[in-house]
Amino acid sequence: MSVTTKKQLAVLIKIKDSLREQFGDESIMMASEIPVRPMISSGSLALDFAIGGGMPTDRIVEVAGAEGTGKTSLGLLTMQQFLDAQPDRGALILDVEHKLSSDWVEQLIGAERMERVILAWPDTAEQATDIYTKAVTTGQISFVLFDSIAGAPTQRVTQKSAEVGNVGGNALAITRFAQLASIASQKYNVLTFVINQVRDDMEGFHRVITPGGRALKHACVLRIQLKKGKGKVDEEVNGEKIQVGYTVVGKVVKNQQASEGRTAWWWFFKTRTDKWGFGVDRMDEIVRLGTLTKVIATSGGWYTHPLLPADKTGAHKIQGLARLTEYIKAHPEIHAELATEVMSKIGEVAAQVAPISDPEAPIEEPEGIGTPLLVGEDS
Repeated sequence: MSVTTKKQLAVLIKIKDSLREQFGDESIMMASEIPVRPMISSGSLALDFAIGGGMPTDRIVEVAGAEGTGKTSLGLLTMQQFLDAQPDRGALILDVEHKLSSDWVEQLIGAERMERVILAWPDTAEQATDIYTKAVTTGQISFVLFDSIAGAPTQRVTQKSAEVGNVGGNALAITRFAQLASIASQKYNVLTFVINQVRDDMEGFHRVITPGGRALKHACVLRIQLKKGKGKVDEEVNGEKIQVGYTVVGKVVKNQQASEGRTAWWWFFKTRTDKWGFGVDRMDEIVRLGTLTKVIATSGGWYTHPLLPADKTGAHKIQGLARLTEYIKAHPEIHAELATEVMSKIGEVAAQVAPISDPEAPIEEPEGIGTPLLVGEDS
């Protein structure tokens, strides 16, 4: 194998510098300079494992599902994770459906984080693409939420009468977006989180069909389909019994980071209560997955871990599920450490956390989903 001489290296560097002057620093680099960008959590430990450790920071991800499955909520919760992980950068919401309210966004990402989020209400898919490109190429945006591909009208729709057809119009517009976003996401280190809907298979083959053509599917490194699970929690709010939480099942139908076909699930609470909180129930995941991986040891009603308080005998343990969850809630640093330990061992119980099935098959809800772990005799 030949060894690069100093003279050869100097020539290559000169070529690189010349190309950079013409095409920009983000476009030209040595192969040894390709950035290694760490993944960022989606907000759910089970989903993080299913997709290979977390969300990529520089690719396109599609999340599809029927109405009410938590697609936008997952997008906003993932945005929160990105804003916290990259505090010097902001985010962009392309609300093509014109449905988001400030109250919902604030509940999911917090009032302080909203100051770093730009909200755009594009009139068309083409306009959304132009806004996306102009914002992302500044380098100041770390996360873009496109909500949604299926609801994006095109210029052909807005400029023509109702009698004029628009066959293929949405797919053409989204193809342009996918091509530009595929480049910009990697080049400017942006996660482009695209929400999509599912359509009924009119031919009866039970396929999962999503609008937007084939270009978007090709551009995505991850495609996740969501389904509302059977688990639910009802609580009395203002004298009325309502559903405050439910399970969400997510199946990874395309994955260029890890195995595809994994199906994970988590609890989501859509109404804030003192008992359950709001959003993804991270506490349920920490305890449920912590005991499953044996990061948290159990014996009867006792839970043991080196970070828990020591009793008179020096054993670090807590009796009772409610006391355990309250202690972890009160100590965010312990919560973070437990999450890290769980993710390091979750592969040992992969089939129980996120089993693999045919990516093209309909979503099947994993067995064993009951009530959140906080519901117990000691809670």
